[in-house]
Amino acid sequence: SSLALGSQRLSGSASPIGSAMRPMLAVSASLGFLLNAGSVAGVPVRVVQTAYHPIKPDLLREMPPLKMEPMGKPTGPSITVDSRTKFQEIIGFGGAFTEAAAINYMQMTPEDQKEIIRLYFADPKDGGHGYSIGRVPIGSCDFSPESYNFDDVAGDVNLSHFDYTVHHDEKSGMLKFIRDAQDELAARCEKHGFCHELKTYASPWSPPAWMKYPAADGGRWMTESAMPNGLDKKYMRAWAKYMSAFVYAYKQKGVKLWGVTVQNEPEANVGWEACLYTPQYMMEFVRDHLGPVLKSDHPGMVIMGFDHNKDHVHDWAKVLYGDPLARKYFDGIGVHWYGGLQTRHLNDTHFTAPDKFILGTEACNCGGVVFSNDMEVWWRRAEALALDALEDLLFWAIGWTDWNLLLNAAGGPNHLDNLCDSNIICDPHKRLGNDTIIQQASYYFLGHFSRYLPRGSRRIHRINNAAPIDAPPSADDVKNGQKLVFKPCGSGASSSPLQQWEYDQINSGFTVSGTNEAKKSDGYHHDGMCIDISDGDCDVGKLQLWACAHGWQQQWQLGRRTGGMSIYNIACDKCVTWKKVSGDWVGLDAGVHMQAPVLENCTNSPEQTFHFGASDNPLPPGMSPFPVQIEEGGEKVCMQPLVERMPKFDAGAFQTPDGGTSLIVLNSGEDPIKYDLYDAVTGLGAAGVTIPAHSIVTYIWGAPDSDSLASLPDASESVAWPALLLALAALAVPGAVLLHLALPCRRRVQPVELEAEADSGYRPMLGQVA
Repeated sequence: SSLALGSQRLSGSASPIGSAMRPMLAVSASLGFLLNAGSVAGVPVRVVQTAYHPIKPDLLREMPPLKMEPMGKPTGPSITVDSRTKFQEIIGFGGAFTEAAAINYMQMTPEDQKEIIRLYFADPKDGGHGYSIGRVPIGSCDFSPESYNFDDVAGDVNLSHFDYTVHHDEKSGMLKFIRDAQDELAARCEKHGFCHELKTYASPWSPPAWMKYPAADGGRWMTESAMPNGLDKKYMRAWAKYMSAFVYAYKQKGVKLWGVTVQNEPEANVGWEACLYTPQYMMEFVRDHLGPVLKSDHPGMVIMGFDHNKDHVHDWAKVLYGDPLARKYFDGIGVHWYGGLQTRHLNDTHFTAPDKFILGTEACNCGGVVFSNDMEVWWRRAEALALDALEDLLFWAIGWTDWNLLLNAAGGPNHLDNLCDSNIICDPHKRLGNDTIIQQASYYFLGHFSRYLPRGSRRIHRINNAAPIDAPPSADDVKNGQKLVFKPCGSGASSSPLQQWEYDQINSGFTVSGTNEAKKSDGYHHDGMCIDISDGDCDVGKLQLWACAHGWQQQWQLGRRTGGMSIYNIACDKCVTWKKVSGDWVGLDAGVHMQAPVLENCTNSPEQTFHFGASDNPLPPGMSPFPVQIEEGGEKVCMQPLVERMPKFDAGAFQTPDGGTSLIVLNSGEDPIKYDLYDAVTGLGAAGVTIPAHSIVTYIWGAPDSDSLASLPDASESVAWPALLLALAALAVPGAVLLHLALPCRRRVQPVELEAEADSGYRPMLGQVA
């Protein structure tokens, strides 16, 4: 009632008190706010930027600093961080000490070797990435000049012939490379106080051939695997002891391993060292053999399951963690990037076993090396890796491991020519220019994580209201050369226009609906995008989309058959067939499992019987847009183009061990994006911050001291200032007192830690307000 009275009195033109006090109130309110803001000098924000430019890009460039100052809660595009909500702890970042990496390392001069170690493992204060984790193969992988193992004597279950000197890895330089990295971390401890060991984990690609079941050709090979499981059950214990012996041998050589993964890519059998497992088989191997052996021989040794692409990680987690005896041996799960971001599967995996961790264990761009003379591709490769790292961290990963630390200019050596890229390329003879060490764009992008998220950092809550809203995929996204796949059929609000087809009865063409009218599609005004036989090769039978030209490779006949319809190409005399294929069939990684249409000899099989709509009406009237669907495992799947659309803008926030904040923002879009930065705990922010197109920026700021934090206005309470001043004015409080009372008090809020929960994202734990 007093506040209301005061307002009424001030608003009355006849009130002498109101007339006299209005200027004083305005001055007092303004001075009160300014004095309060002035009590906090503001928090400086470091800005480190890597941004695209066709000639001279920014590469981990230190930009002019920002200042976080008191501000209200943003209402427009913004990124808000809140350190009261804490998630997983980060163990670090790193790469793989493959034999290929070691061979390249050993070809460099001692000075260049020292520089490589500095670039990767030195403290960021000394210009290094601060890497603190590593991966090493157990025996050969594709990035070896040839296959090898440490006990090739068939039937040696007691490992009497195991090479405990691990001579091959010593000779190749793998062990030296790791020891040099360890020495750099030790020096980092002495110089900067960062005292953490290099967490190196080992992964097998294949057991010795004699421990495996015969492959399809009847032979036992390291480079092939029987299906569905490669490891012979009678050698499970011997293989567990072999892995334990490897850990022991490395320790004797000065490399103490932190952990192992059970098997690299247990779903892939693609021509190099491989050993397939089903989830059940891996669970049994760990439960009955590997877990007990390592627990006895190497207490504390970390065991990670799966170690493959994220598309199936949740399926594996349910099995590996589903057995209570096996569960106690698994510490976590490793994931690779080749099957896409699959963040939903990461999230489901975490909540299947919140006490187990997820670690990114492999990522790289393959198809050889791309240099900066092909700037756009060079940059896009780096953006893709950074996006994978960011999304992994946002969905529970505790760290991220790159693949080969070093490769040569061709992307090897690799004994099966599976050539790839790496963050640093070695050119010891300067054949490409004046540099022996070539830092790729990906080196700089990944430095935004490893340099500013030291071990012990924790992901904290962030609200990203700055991301542009992308329209769902449409006919505009359909381009020449896109492969065809089957995906779960959408319906209602979840239906996809990419699953709608039209049949041109005049030209016998099968087209994605709307592509003739879509201006950004390659089929615009070309009668749309037609199903096309890739390279006109009837024997291979790959199908793709191409702007309609109505040649024989785009002509299809529809035929009724029992239970549905067939799709037939006259020239090839073959039918479209639903089939499970490896990812390389559609341009993805070979370890990914896909469902795709392929061209095969016609049969009456269900795999060649499609429905064009409701099951009781297989042929749609008038050939209006319709789905091409088939039932697989009780689920209807529909044919559509493979359109890959990645997030173009995202951000991750982390609290560092010293209480500071690191905010990583990635913009891979074509336009700069403007937003406000806001710290919900301190009430500090920076307005109108802009990130350039095709860039990654890390913002780093320290925690304000407790006195400064206590002096900040609480936005939820500051709305009372004018009312308080009005009430005081109504009582004719002297101006000096009024000015003093205009400075609001802020509650001291003790930060509370919030714990993740499946439904809400987190739940509050009990805290105190003092």
